[in-house]
Amino acid sequence: MLVPPIEREGRYVFEFGSTRLEVDPRVGARVVSLSCAGTELLTGPDVDPLNYGSTFWPSPQAAWEWPPIEEIDAGPYSGGVSGSSLTLRSEVGTRNGLAIRVGKRFTPNLQREAIEIEYSIQNAGTVFRQFAPWEITRVFPNGLTFYPTGGAPVGNGLPLLATIEAAGHTWFRYASDAITANQKLFADGAGGWLAHVGHDVLLVKTFADTPAAKQAPGEAEIEIYANAAKTYVEVEQQGAYTGLEPGQVMTWLVTWYVRKLPPTLVPEVGSTDLLAFVTKTIE
Repeated sequence: MLVPPIEREGRYVFEFGSTRLEVDPRVGARVVSLSCAGTELLTGPDVDPLNYGSTFWPSPQAAWEWPPIEEIDAGPYSGGVSGSSLTLRSEVGTRNGLAIRVGKRFTPNLQREAIEIEYSIQNAGTVFRQFAPWEITRVFPNGLTFYPTGGAPVGNGLPLLATIEAAGHTWFRYASDAITANQKLFADGAGGWLAHVGHDVLLVKTFADTPAAKQAPGEAEIEIYANAAKTYVEVEQQGAYTGLEPGQVMTWLVTWYVRKLPPTLVPEVGSTDLLAFVTKTIE
């Protein structure tokens, strides 16, 4: 039986099956914890006080420059629980002539043991703007990240992460010795999913596949980032670059699946058993 998200010490907590997720409305409605059978996947503020958990930004980054817009990334969101969904909304964030409001709706799908996250971007300004939705999920290093291969990865000005193409997929196996700077991968994916394995727990994120021609300038559908301090990895995906008139809103749906791997399944680069497990999870 579904229990609506429960507020505990200022956070909203979802618990169903082996999945547990916490959202903090005081810090950008950020997902601050995601665990499966007690194993945590997301880094916390003890690792990096700014860059932790799973957040959401408008793309491209060049439109607002670093750091992220405070109201969207780390400011308080308003809203609450309605039925089984948690709906939260930011204040209007402004930067470089932009005016943007972000919304997030979290809904558990009990049948699939998944979390559906619907993001929204509103053009709160007075002129036409274009944005792509962008989800950034920070996980611990020493994991394996992979996705169906689309275009060839590039670094876009940053040192390119080393990957391997095998079984029709692109694989990034974290190796501490190989990280010598802030390194990144930008690539077009295929099939509309991105997966990460850490500590024998699988996270799969599904979303509408975005053709290369509809990706934001200087960005990509799939992005993976490893910081020079070797403390976290960002597993990121973006949606279609969309035009919005003043007041218009765009929405984007992402679904998360979290599963403990079977004891006999070893998460290796090119593993067809691992790919079959992903397929079975999301079908």
